[in-house]
Amino acid sequence: MRRTEREMTDRAFMEQVLRDAGELYLAMNAEGAPYVLPVNFVFFEGGIWFHCATEGRKLDLLRADPRVAFTAAVDIAVEGTTTRYRSVCGTGLAEVVTDPQSKNEALKALAARFQAPCVFPVSEQKFAATCVIRIAIESLTGKYSRRGEGKRPMPHYER
Repeated sequence: MRRTEREMTDRAFMEQVLRDAGELYLAMNAEGAPYVLPVNFVFFEGGIWFHCATEGRKLDLLRADPRVAFTAAVDIAVEGTTTRYRSVCGTGLAEVVTDPQSKNEALKALAARFQAPCVFPVSEQKFAATCVIRIAIESLTGKYSRRGEGKRPMPHYER
């Protein structure tokens, strides 16, 4: 990272960004070029979880090459010629969740996070038509842009 004074190495900072972010931008490997999509997700049990259909390009790419990169940012504010934010970037391995109990718990965590009006247990038909992916995080990098904010530290996360 070029601006090392903005780097955040505290794992709690990075996990909080993942809890606060509304979406995650997921980069997958697609025939020699990145393929990036936003996904709704939940940071749950130390991993990143999201759901998708049981077929489609995203799932095809993840099955062909489970290596992914991702990023999320929160508290984005443009002030004059600078931008303030908290962000996290990382890499990991994506896997389709096959254990029914883990899949159900992840769906409950997603529903709770987004306050979705879901009724559990979901029907067998809906459960079968939903794929859950877990990203095992391999690396994380955090950044906190304080510029334009004077000397006010971000509570709890200032180095």
